[in-house]
Amino acid sequence: MNRYISISLPLIKNSKNFLKIEHTTLLKSFKYLFKSVIFVGWGRKKSGIWAVIMAKVSRNRFLLLEDGFIRSIGLGVEGAKSFSIVKDDIGIYYAATAPSRLENILNSYNFKSDRDLMRLAKRAIEKIVEYKISKYNSFRKIDLTFLDTQEDKILIIAQTNNDSSLKYGLAGRFTTQQMIDDAIRDNPYSKIYIKIHPDVICGKKESDIDIKDIPNICIVLSDNINPIELLGYFSKIYTKTSGMGMEALLLNKEVYCYGMPFYAGWGVTIDKLKIERRKRKLSIDEIFAGAYILYSSYYIDKEVDIIELIEYIYDRQKK
Repeated sequence: MNRYISISLPLIKNSKNFLKIEHTTLLKSFKYLFKSVIFVGWGRKKSGIWAVIMAKVSRNRFLLLEDGFIRSIGLGVEGAKSFSIVKDDIGIYYAATAPSRLENILNSYNFKSDRDLMRLAKRAIEKIVEYKISKYNSFRKIDLTFLDTQEDKILIIAQTNNDSSLKYGLAGRFTTQQMIDDAIRDNPYSKIYIKIHPDVICGKKESDIDIKDIPNICIVLSDNINPIELLGYFSKIYTKTSGMGMEALLLNKEVYCYGMPFYAGWGVTIDKLKIERRKRKLSIDEIFAGAYILYSSYYIDKEVDIIELIEYIYDRQKK
């Protein structure tokens, strides 16, 4: 039986429904150098870096965890219970600087022969769109009729400052200002909107762009709006590495990436960068199946599949 060790108490608490993990301290962790254990950490955070180093020097394995793509009813930074997790013993999905288990799945899995998987993926996408299920699922009821106009609209997605997905998703090669300038230049007859991240809106984090630097031509959306509902009003989406880019793909929107998120590089996005490791052309359904089903685990009061979780969240939102 595998023995899991971590220095992160928040990780142990957040993942208790998915893994039984023992806690150690940084100093005491050296006693595991000569034992058969698996070191566990959060992605590219300190605990994740520790896990990779400890595994290497002790010739053990590591496992990196992150929240899943349908996480909770409420923000993680505000303590909302997590319903999903991803486990990666190769890298982590948002770090395009190195391979990950998700990237390997997307590079090699025979999606076309797995008809049951693809039927499940198609059904899950339909329900996500119908029920407007996103990552956090705690949004204000906002009247968006002001967006219901005939004019073409472009959405730029701002992210949180120092987001790991920006650093490791190669997004540092472009500034958010460059992305905004390109969107304005390439869409002269469209109305440009900028969506601020919900963690910024609730005051927990800073944005990757200062609002005072946003051109007057752009309209800032600073309410905690349901992403699926919001995305429906736009023809093109500009992002660095935001998960909203994947949600936009589920709505068949045109997505421009100024970084290399997990869903880029497979032929469904317009990419400013290229990674030679990503060798295949995939459909949106195949990327979804790989990320949301094969790569992710779900738990409510027991292990559930993605459809059960979607239905559970939808039922709670109706109450």
